[in-house]
Amino acid sequence: MAMMVAKVPPHNPASGHVMVISFKGLPPHDLGLAEMASAQAADEFIEVTMNTLDSWHSPPGHLIRFRMSVEVARSFVDSLSAAAAKAADREHRGPAARG
Repeated sequence: MAMMVAKVPPHNPASGHVMVISFKGLPPHDLGLAEMASAQAADEFIEVTMNTLDSWHSPPGHLIRFRMSVEVARSFVDSLSAAAAKAADREHRGPAARG
């Protein structure tokens, strides 16, 4: 079983917070269902924040923040829009279309 631990520097170095992520097994790694997501410009990057629901923490839910370049953000929005359209179409057609 593969395991990766990533220590991410804090967003605000004065806060002293460090996030440690332990991934076990092969990717992709499920971080839960996003309940809310937003994006904003942060310096020369795009900062995405998601509130996720999970079943392994109490209380459930975590705020996850990550940054990406403008180029990655543009590519991501294209693939996200296409995936949302496909999911909406499947939802509209019903359970038979989900298989």
